[in-house]
Amino acid sequence: MKEDVKLPVFIVCGKSPIKSYGGGYSTFAINLARILNNLGHKVFIVAIGEKNEKVELDFCTLLIFKILFFDYYTTALPSLPFSSFIFANGIKREAQEKHFAKFIIWGIGPWGLSGVYLKREFNEKVILINNYFTTIKHEWGGSIKALRISDYGILKKIKFLLIYYTIVQFLTLFEERIIKRADIIVTNYRSTEEILKKQFSIGQSKFFRTTFLTQVYSRQAKEGKIVNNKDIPKKYILYLSRHDPRKGINFLLHTMKILVEQGVTIPLVIAGTGQMLNSNKKLANKLGIHKHIKFLGFVNNSKLLLKKAEIFCFPTIEEGAGALIINEVMSLGVPIVSTECDGIREDIKNEHSGLLVPMANPKQMAYAIKRLLNNRSFARNLGKNAKKDYKKRFNYFNMKQDIENLLSRVPPTLKSPRRL
Repeated sequence: MKEDVKLPVFIVCGKSPIKSYGGGYSTFAINLARILNNLGHKVFIVAIGEKNEKVELDFCTLLIFKILFFDYYTTALPSLPFSSFIFANGIKREAQEKHFAKFIIWGIGPWGLSGVYLKREFNEKVILINNYFTTIKHEWGGSIKALRISDYGILKKIKFLLIYYTIVQFLTLFEERIIKRADIIVTNYRSTEEILKKQFSIGQSKFFRTTFLTQVYSRQAKEGKIVNNKDIPKKYILYLSRHDPRKGINFLLHTMKILVEQGVTIPLVIAGTGQMLNSNKKLANKLGIHKHIKFLGFVNNSKLLLKKAEIFCFPTIEEGAGALIINEVMSLGVPIVSTECDGIREDIKNEHSGLLVPMANPKQMAYAIKRLLNNRSFARNLGKNAKKDYKKRFNYFNMKQDIENLLSRVPPTLKSPRRL
C-alpha cells in the first residue's frame, strides 16, 4: 500500500511573488509556502505574471499565468472572475498530471474564487481554505472616504464612485460565494472577522485565527531606485507604501502643511508608487509644501530608508487587517505614528509601541509627530517596545504552530494515487 503523504496545497495569491507589485498577498503566500513545505506538504503558488511559466523554488513551485490585457493597477479587479477561471484550469491540469486524488486550495482574499470553481467540479476532493484580510467592498469604501474633492477634484471622485457602485458590487457577489463555500476562513485579526461577519452574516465557528510571519522577502523592479545616503536628508519623516487613495497620503500632506506653518523644518520622504502618485505630487504643489517633500517612487532597498527615518508615519484610512509595512517598521524599532485603523490597533498599543491618532485628522497627526520630535527619548522607547512586541508575536514558530493546529481540522493525508 502506498505510504501516507500530506495533501498538496495550491496557494492562490493573484499577484506574482517574484515581481515588484507583489504586495502583502504574495508576501504572505511566500511565507506560508515555506511553512507548509516544512510541514511536509507539496506546495504550489498560483499567480499572474508576464508570461506562462513554471518556476521551481527550493520550497515550492510557482505556477505563473499570463492574463491578456492584465495590468495590476487598472484591470486586476475587473479580471478577477476570468483570472480565477484560468487559475482553476491550471490547477486542474497540474493535479491531473501529478495524480492528486485530493488537494487543498489555500486562497488569499478574493483569489480563492478559483477554489470555488474547483469545488463545484470535484466536490469533496477539494478542500478550500481561504485567508482573508479585508473585503473588496470595505477596501474600496476606504478609498471613497479618502478621496476628497478639495484635494483631488471631482473627476477623480466620480471615477472611483463609478467603480465602487458597479464593478465592486458585482465582485462582492463572487466574494460572498467564496465565504459561503470555504471550508475554513483564516484570519489574522479580530477586525477582519468583524468586517466579514457584518458584511456576509456568517458565524464565528467558521473562522480560524492564526498569527503570521512578517519577514519580508526582497523584491526588485527595473524602474526601482537604489537609495544612497546622498538621496535622502540626514533627518526625515517617512511614508513608504502604495499610492492608493485608501492610504490617506492626502491627509499626510495636509499634516505636513500644518507642521511647516508651525516652523517644523524636518522634511517628509514619500517612497512607493501607484495610481495616485502624480495626483499626490500635484497636491503637494497645490498646498505649497513641495519643497519640504521628496517623492522617491519605487525603492529597491527600502530597509536602508526605513532604518534611517526619525519617524514612520502611516495615515491609512482602510486596511481591514493590519499593515505589512507597519510590522516591518516594528521589526526595525522605528518610532511609529499611525491612524487607529482596523487591525493596526491590534498591533500598536497607543503610547507604548507607537502613537495612534484618529483617521483623516491632520491636526492630531501633526501634534503626535511634534511630540516625538520634541521628545527623542520617548520616541526611542516607543520604537524599542514595538520591536519587542514584533519579536514576541510575529515569528516563524508561532505561525507554524498555528498552521499545524489549523490543518488538524482537515483530513491530513491521502493513501491513493488515483486520478481526479
